[in-house]
Amino acid sequence: MQGQISDNEAVVYFVDAKGELMLAPDTRMRPFRGWRRVECKTRTDIENFSRRMAAQQYQRFRSMKIEEHMRSQRKRDELKANCRLRLAAGCISQEDERLTRQTLHSLERKDAIFYDMLAREPDLTKGALLIEKYDSGKIEQMGTGKRRGLADHEINAVSQLAETTA
Repeated sequence: MQGQISDNEAVVYFVDAKGELMLAPDTRMRPFRGWRRVECKTRTDIENFSRRMAAQQYQRFRSMKIEEHMRSQRKRDELKANCRLRLAAGCISQEDERLTRQTLHSLERKDAIFYDMLAREPDLTKGALLIEKYDSGKIEQMGTGKRRGLADHEINAVSQLAETTA
């Protein structure tokens, strides 16, 4: 079949009821309680998973930035007001005025970047990890001597740990 990959190159991930994705720590590991196991057997499956995972990570990043922005909004507004008052009252030197204007500009630029992030969605169709751009031979050459996955005796310990946390 076109695009089929070998079993040792398959990507395994877990999905919970809300649709949250998590890359499996090891391809042989059973899913946590409340999660189901999905195995990507084709390049298309892997690419689709990669896009879904990237979108999920972007949403997490975006949520984190929104929360951070909301927490610091009051302090930033106070700083902007102080800068404007200082400029209106007259600064003590040219350097003081330059630094006050620079601070005000920086705060306004950060707000603009934040609002731009809220308004725009990323194009995840062109996104790829650097390692995904290499063929499997090059990846194996780069990873010689590196350990891959968990050893057989470690699977049970990790699985038992996962079962106790669920």
